[in-house]
Amino acid sequence: MFELLDFPIVMGGADDIVLTGPTPDKPMVDGREVSDPRLIKALSKPVELDRAEVLDRSAKLGGILHAMGIIGTENARVVIAEDVPPISRRLSILGAVRIGASVDVRSGAASTDAPFASASSADSSSTDGGGEGLTTVLVHTIDAAPIESGRASVKVIRSQFEGVGITVAGETANIDQAMRDSRVEPAAVVALVPSRPLIVTEEKVLDAQSSLEWLAQETLAEA
Repeated sequence: MFELLDFPIVMGGADDIVLTGPTPDKPMVDGREVSDPRLIKALSKPVELDRAEVLDRSAKLGGILHAMGIIGTENARVVIAEDVPPISRRLSILGAVRIGASVDVRSGAASTDAPFASASSADSSSTDGGGEGLTTVLVHTIDAAPIESGRASVKVIRSQFEGVGITVAGETANIDQAMRDSRVEPAAVVALVPSRPLIVTEEKVLDAQSSLEWLAQETLAEA
């Protein structure tokens, strides 16, 4: 996954806009919801993240996964609930593959216990052991207020995970809050064997090599 974010940044592409999203329902400044109509109008613009910001958020999410015991083996599967906002969803996918965790992007995957390899009978033989011993990581919406700075002089940058949580083995963490925890170290990108099963789509299981094109098209939409 080095080719998606890290390498282009090294080559000078840190400021390229690579991820766009819809206009937020509730514009915020420094972690606080805006109430002034003039500010609301000025801030009601589509979300745009450059490559450096996407790397920062996805690497931090990878660190959160590490802190929750997910080390990126083939036995870890990340699924994302359908009500998770588009940008949070894309960053979740990038954060998971950054540490080598598999991602199931099939519709309804968050509400089923179907084995990881069952996405395609033609590809199921490429995974080891099907769904046995699988640890499922669920990214989903939660009822949580945005994290405020506490002081007007402290600038708060949106995590893009407001109202989103992550559940592993019955334990749920507020991603927005965890993103701001200095004890959580951003995760370095891991090298994967090209044939390693990585992403489950509606049609088939994509290995690490073929996932690159899918990730570029589905998660990094340049403006």
